[in-house]
Amino acid sequence: MLRAGGGNFNADCFIASVPLIIDSMWRKGERRFPNSTSNEQINESSGIRIVASEASFSELQQQIEDAISFLQINLENVKRLSSFPGVEWLVLDFGAEIYPPGWSSFTFPPALLSLSGQAGISLCLSVYPTENEVEADA
Repeated sequence: MLRAGGGNFNADCFIASVPLIIDSMWRKGERRFPNSTSNEQINESSGIRIVASEASFSELQQQIEDAISFLQINLENVKRLSSFPGVEWLVLDFGAEIYPPGWSSFTFPPALLSLSGQAGISLCLSVYPTENEVEADA
């Protein structure tokens, strides 16, 4: 997921100016969870989310390959996003599973690092603990 945001980012104006497909957005001053009756947090920034890969947490390599393709195709528009007025952060977040006992190693290839650097994107790896599935004996 590619996310961009900032306290003075006019997400609506950016969306109207580029042909990127926006997955979702949020606006400063609006409720973070508008349908919640117990959480009334207010967004302190505006931002957008763009899907760079549809691959699941168990398919990190596919996420990386998809992100490289996404950036190769959309590099100029992503550069516009990184330099758009009010954008304070731009991050490409990969989700991955980790299994007990909790140690893993993840490597990003030079092509992804190069494209991310050209576009002004930070890389993030969000790791989610997952239980091993035990197969039943027949």
